[in-house]
Amino acid sequence: MMEAILTRRTSMAGKLDGKKVAILVADGFEQVEMTKPRDALEEAGAETKIVSLKSGQI
Repeated sequence: MMEAILTRRTSMAGKLDGKKVAILVADGFEQVEMTKPRDALEEAGAETKIVSLKSGQI
């Protein structure tokens, strides 16, 4: 199982180099709902930005 996860992560490395991705968050979101996808996108080479309708901390 762990080998499959590591292989998948390795195969995604660099696939999104140079891409910019906005992650939309709103009141009531769970932290993990933002951090896991963000980490995966950044690991694949994307530049991420958190976007919200509210300013400051959500």
